[in-house]
Amino acid sequence: MSLYLFCLVFLLLLLLFIIFHLVYTNFIEPGAVYFPTPDATVTNMLKLAKVSSADTVLDLGSGDGRLLISAARLGATTIGYEIDPLLVRRSRQVITKAGLSHLASVKAKSLWHADFSSVTIITLYLFPQYMNRLQRLLDKKLDHPTLLISHDYQFPHKKYIKKQDNLYLYRFTPKT
Repeated sequence: MSLYLFCLVFLLLLLLFIIFHLVYTNFIEPGAVYFPTPDATVTNMLKLAKVSSADTVLDLGSGDGRLLISAARLGATTIGYEIDPLLVRRSRQVITKAGLSHLASVKAKSLWHADFSSVTIITLYLFPQYMNRLQRLLDKKLDHPTLLISHDYQFPHKKYIKKQDNLYLYRFTPKT
């Protein structure tokens, strides 16, 4: 009987964790669901921004870390923000396995709490309903010129400086 009770409690806790995770990611700190960016798109994003070893790349919603790794292989310092703990763990493992821990890191935090102080390039895939909110945040927080590449979705109130297929390149400059 105690094994039955243990299994029941375990399943209940697992169900509660899943419900909490869904509520957190969809209502409290929303952004986008995880969908791996194709490798060709990652390459095109980094080319569009002309990523180099002089850059610090911030990936908002870094998923499995593939963009972080690709940018780090170009010599850039990379920082990812990801709220899914399983993806954080997975991307940290892949970064370590690739031998890029000195250039790439992942923070287990929402993109809405990102530190923009040292970044030169921001990459993202964010649902359109959140782009306006992000633009307001960036206009408020960015105190230095920063490039941003958005995959698939545009900012509704900002003009991109270059478009390539489904990628949009923006320049954010501080308001004076």
